[in-house]
Amino acid sequence: MKEPRRITVAAAPGGEESILWIGTGLLAGAAPRLVSPSGRFLLVSAAGSRAPAERIREALAGRILADIEMDDREEAKTLATVSTIADAALAAGVRRDDALVAVGGGVVCDVAGFAAAILLRGIAWNAVPTTTGAMADAAIGGKTGVDHPAGKNLLGAFHPPRAVLIDPEAAATLPDRDFRAGLVEAFKAAWIADADLAARAERDIARVVAREEGPLSDLLSGAAAVKASIVSVDLKEGDRRRLLNFGHTLGHAFEAAGEYRDLRHGEAVAWGIAAAVVISQERAGLTGADAARVRGALRQLGPFPSPSRDRGKLAPYLSRDKKSTARGIAGVLLEAIGRARIFETVPPEEWLDAAVRVRLD
Repeated sequence: MKEPRRITVAAAPGGEESILWIGTGLLAGAAPRLVSPSGRFLLVSAAGSRAPAERIREALAGRILADIEMDDREEAKTLATVSTIADAALAAGVRRDDALVAVGGGVVCDVAGFAAAILLRGIAWNAVPTTTGAMADAAIGGKTGVDHPAGKNLLGAFHPPRAVLIDPEAAATLPDRDFRAGLVEAFKAAWIADADLAARAERDIARVVAREEGPLSDLLSGAAAVKASIVSVDLKEGDRRRLLNFGHTLGHAFEAAGEYRDLRHGEAVAWGIAAAVVISQERAGLTGADAARVRGALRQLGPFPSPSRDRGKLAPYLSRDKKSTARGIAGVLLEAIGRARIFETVPPEEWLDAAVRVRLD
């Protein structure tokens, strides 16, 4: 196995740093890189990630306190699922010096990480993402939580994983729709902060979509590095970390308006990015050429199902957005590919207008 890339995510004062390991074949040698003060683990895995989970079971043989399987769909991102994990952990005799390891996509990482944050007031956890979206984004940075009927990710905690193992082979059996949707998060990272990575990924997009190891690893590794660098200076989203929300202001509204069934998360973010590009041209000076590059890449990653454009459905979710204030809704806009800026007070009407106008055909 080629030596994996190691990236450190700085910790908040008094906290523990996160180590990202990125490389093909990592699952085969997972045990030494997973962190548990006691050496014991709770395994939480996705029902659809059985092969990667089995690799982790083999690596941790004799050290697993409880083996918990959960749904990896958005509908499972609830307090009820967290309670199920907690019940199993407590029944197994979990201690403060034990750790959890989550094997699955973004939903599993969010839910299991939140369970770790509240179990015994916090135990260590590790992430083994098995989807492209989780590899590029969801498993990195310590945002954990669940959805609420009022909106997405409204209940949660900042609780960074001690280790994240990103092995592209874990996504080998991912359905094509999920694979492509997750890549949106990787391109997002490039567009907001790494123009060179964006150029390479756009040039090699056909090879990335075809799952060629070199271009895919380059994109996922680069996206992880972007997120790590941003999170290291702003763990709790006080300022710069908000850049990672590019495409999510309307993306979350699109996702919720479809009742989390019509669109995958990455698909909703793709439409949110396309809408943000419309506003970026009007407010942030994004050139037509750069806007066309973003839309062109999104078309090649798709086609994505069309979202609801009903202003009446979208408006309530925008008003409950975590970034909403009396003056408007903070949103991330592109000034140029590789350079983004937070605009604090974009009126809801502008977001809704962009939602109606945006096209990816």
